[in-house]
Order: sequence, then structure tokens, then C-alpha cells
Amino acid sequence: MVLPPLVLAIGLSTPVAAVPRGHNLFIAGDGFTLDQAMADAEAQRTPLDSPRYRLLATGEQVRRLMGVGAAPDGYDVLARARRSGGTIFVCGKDLKSLGLRPEDMIPGVVAVRGYLPYDSSKVDDWERRLPRAPDAKSLAVCAAD
Repeated sequence: MVLPPLVLAIGLSTPVAAVPRGHNLFIAGDGFTLDQAMADAEAQRTPLDSPRYRLLATGEQVRRLMGVGAAPDGYDVLARARRSGGTIFVCGKDLKSLGLRPEDMIPGVVAVRGYLPYDSSKVDDWERRLPRAPDAKSLAVCAAD
């Protein structure tokens, strides 16, 4: 019996699509520290995952990544993330609520914005210029209130 190419392609692709994939975004904030998010990234990623992953620092965890007055281990966390394939992001809305700006962060920490509110008057010009968060989950987490 000869199967049509489409049926054969679907049949062969199904096992690949069913393989579980690990997570690529780990969030620090709301009770989870940067250290816990990093530990989750190290423990939960699988060989099938991309070697690149994202850590999103929110809320008070953002303060640990300030260039001046950073927690002593802020630089260590950034270096550890980079060595293991991670990029650390912070939400523009969290910077704003803490009275910070992107230039206040350790070099290498990337400030991003989420979905913008309907009322654009609530968004400062510097926030509008930030790059969009890299995926749907972080877009939602970083959405302006």
C-alpha cells in the first residue's frame, strides 16, 4: 500500500510534535527570587530545549539588578545566567514603579515593555521606546496597568 505524501508527512511528524518541551521563560518576582528562577531554569530545561532561555525579573527583584546600589550578587546572577545561555529581562512598568530607568540597570540587563494600555498618556516616552517583551507570556506580565 502506498500512502499519499501528506498522510506520510503527518504520520511522521506526530511523534516529534508530541515530545514534551521544557520551558524557556522563568520569572522572578511574586515570592520567587532570581536565585530560585535560575535554579528552576537549570533544573527544568531539557536537552530538547533551545540552549537560550529567558529570566524575567519583576517587582522588587528588579532592585537586585541595579547598576548602582545593586545587591552584591546582582552581577553574579547576570554572569551565571549568561554562562548558561540566559538573558535577563526587566519590565519597564516595574522600573517605572520603582522610580528607575533602563540606564539604572547593570549593563546586559534588558528592559522591555509589555502590551501598552489603551490610554497612551499613561506611558512615558522612554517606555514606548523599549523593545517589546520577547514572548506572549512576558508581554502579558510586563503589560502596563
